[in-house]
Amino acid sequence: MKKIAIVDIGSNTVVLNLYTKDREGLHLCSNTSNAVRLVSYIDEEAHHMKPEGIQAASNVLSQYRQAIDAYRPDCTFAFITEPARNIDNRKEMLAAFHEAGIDVDAISGQQEATYDFFGSRIDTGDIKTGNAFDVGGGSTELIAFQNNGIVEAASIPLGCVRLSRLPLEECTADDALHAFLEDHPKLMSIPSSTLIGIGGTNRAAGLVMNEMFHCGNTMNVQLLEQVFQHLKDNDPRYIDAVHKVVRSSRWPVFLPGLNMILGICRAYHASEIRISSGCVREGYILSHLPEESHGSAA
Repeated sequence: MKKIAIVDIGSNTVVLNLYTKDREGLHLCSNTSNAVRLVSYIDEEAHHMKPEGIQAASNVLSQYRQAIDAYRPDCTFAFITEPARNIDNRKEMLAAFHEAGIDVDAISGQQEATYDFFGSRIDTGDIKTGNAFDVGGGSTELIAFQNNGIVEAASIPLGCVRLSRLPLEECTADDALHAFLEDHPKLMSIPSSTLIGIGGTNRAAGLVMNEMFHCGNTMNVQLLEQVFQHLKDNDPRYIDAVHKVVRSSRWPVFLPGLNMILGICRAYHASEIRISSGCVREGYILSHLPEESHGSAA
């Protein structure tokens, strides 16, 4: 049995997961998450990560370094997603992370989407052809796949943290999505009424849906639209449900994330979302263990 640690530096949160791995797959032992909202520290016009953002993430990594050392894993991985993609001081930021005790891999949007798909195979591998997506803090990953192979995997730099700065209207997500999908026609080449939802935004939406409608791991899109409208109208029953089951650090970006999820469902004419427990972290691990097969579940 292997012990594995992985750090995921995202646009919204910095996550440390500790796993064991045996013949049956990956088993999550511990999950620690800090809402740094790193993407909010980017000067979008200058494409520059502010020193305060680098320091905030480095402080969390120093804490995680101690936890990793105590766990004594056989393998340790760390990666950063969208916040590192379009900034002019990426090398400086990665050097600061190294000083904090963790070497970090800066992955591209296509890589992130690919790892998302590999991670989703853990529990949605029975859906061999279709479409999957992950709404993150600063970006959204979209994947079209056929016979368990990727047709196209791509990333749009729009997620729940960036959307939280914009008006909460359908067109806020829809216009950007439609323009992106026009440039990536392969993403729309495989019709599917059921989408695979990956990542924390989908899981948070699923928790609320399960609290309200006892729906398990599948979200009905019409009911999800009702939840969105009730939350927009400040319905106390729905707000209480969010506060009950969703981490408080995610409350400010929950509605913008839900808006993006619904925009994707409209674009694909989807009627339901199957939520995967696996995501980019599991996909990254499975892709970096030499004995693993990318296309199979753990």
